[in-house]
Amino acid sequence: MYYLAVQNIFWIVLAVVFGMIAGWLLRKSSARKIQKELDNLHRKISNREKKIVSLRRDLDQCRATLKAYKADMEEACRPSLVPQLPACVPPASAFEADDLKQISGVGPALEGKLNALNIYTYEQMAALTPDVISELAETLESISGHMVQEDWIGQAQKILRSRAQQNGKQPVA
Repeated sequence: MYYLAVQNIFWIVLAVVFGMIAGWLLRKSSARKIQKELDNLHRKISNREKKIVSLRRDLDQCRATLKAYKADMEEACRPSLVPQLPACVPPASAFEADDLKQISGVGPALEGKLNALNIYTYEQMAALTPDVISELAETLESISGHMVQEDWIGQAQKILRSRAQQNGKQPVA
């Protein structure tokens, strides 16, 4: 009987030792997986932090460029640098502005340049003469070529005529 008790204790101790070894191996294996995942997460965080630094640097550069463009625009739009429109061009303000982008060839950038020259309406565009266009050419080189090639004046006159017809008024010449 004593022999059976010793044998049972031996098997129980052996099972406990075996269980501890198996648990230790499983924990070690699991710990490796967790450590790999943790290392991958640290690497991803590091890469994203580098990306954030890069994006912030790009943002700072964009802000600096925007500031320079704003300063250039303010300089270009100072009253002393904007030529006075002749009397043949009716005066208008930004509050009366038409959507000059309706004229084929005029996009947001060119509309902004026209507005910087105090040209806001179709009436003003229709009243431009070749002499006025050549004056404007000295201020903004790219606009005068577009005006002639794409017949902005004719388009503005056509828009004014259709507007007048819609309102039941006599068409503008």
